[in-house]
Amino acid sequence: MKSKFNFLLKNGDSATLDTANNQLSISTQGGEVNSVTLAYAESRLLQLLLLEPGEIKSRNTIMEYAWENRVVAAGSLNQAIFTLRNLINDGRDHELLQTVPRRGYRFNASYVPDETGNAPSPAGDETSPEDLGEPGKAEVMPIEPELPRVFRQEGKPFEWRVLLVPAYVLMFCLLAVVFSYRSGLFDGVGSELVVKSVGIGQVTYRFIGIDEQELARNMAEFKAVLEARVEHLSGEVWVNKSNRLYDLSCVRADGQTGNLMFSEDNKMGDLKLEMVRKCLGSGL
Repeated sequence: MKSKFNFLLKNGDSATLDTANNQLSISTQGGEVNSVTLAYAESRLLQLLLLEPGEIKSRNTIMEYAWENRVVAAGSLNQAIFTLRNLINDGRDHELLQTVPRRGYRFNASYVPDETGNAPSPAGDETSPEDLGEPGKAEVMPIEPELPRVFRQEGKPFEWRVLLVPAYVLMFCLLAVVFSYRSGLFDGVGSELVVKSVGIGQVTYRFIGIDEQELARNMAEFKAVLEARVEHLSGEVWVNKSNRLYDLSCVRADGQTGNLMFSEDNKMGDLKLEMVRKCLGSGL
């Protein structure tokens, strides 16, 4: 698989991604070269988008490719996207690394040179208003504290600060869903989703499926967890599955929330039970 990718930045600088070394190098028009070592998942994420510039990659596809079989918090993708945008000076208008609402992300093909080294004309970027949302309406991203990244500039350390933070948007959405469910706002309203609650000790599991058959499969896959009856745990666990990714959203007894995603391909023993313990535990 291709390991080196070249693309342009909005200010005319050029960038090279070397996935073999997880290295991102930016060459300025003045001839300076700044390099930074990316986290493995950040490198894989950017590689996936650059393999087919202009093609939309869903969140599930990105999570499975960038994190493979590792267990990560749901906000990890938002954090990685935010980090990459800041590194390539795309944190304001997201013109390079584009969000396609309800569909995923893609890299703007207008900034990727072809085999002759020439970048396509910006007019050739077939971006529709439906894809990118309302004109002038910026994507809401979490406010994140600054942490240092060390660049190498002509052999000398160079301090580069980027913003990093876990994303909590999903947590607020979860609380809104839980509140609506408890308040009976969904009673009598048609929905494609099927929800079934199972109380085990002090823990209430709520399984979600698009139909009764999927719901039954999800519950069967969690049979060992339901039979375990873990002591000293209490709260609510919402269990959803999309493609090969499980999504656990938890509301603990003290009102705190937790969220975890993990792949069904992960063969670690008692993985589901461990994820429930972690989701309902004292921290992620």
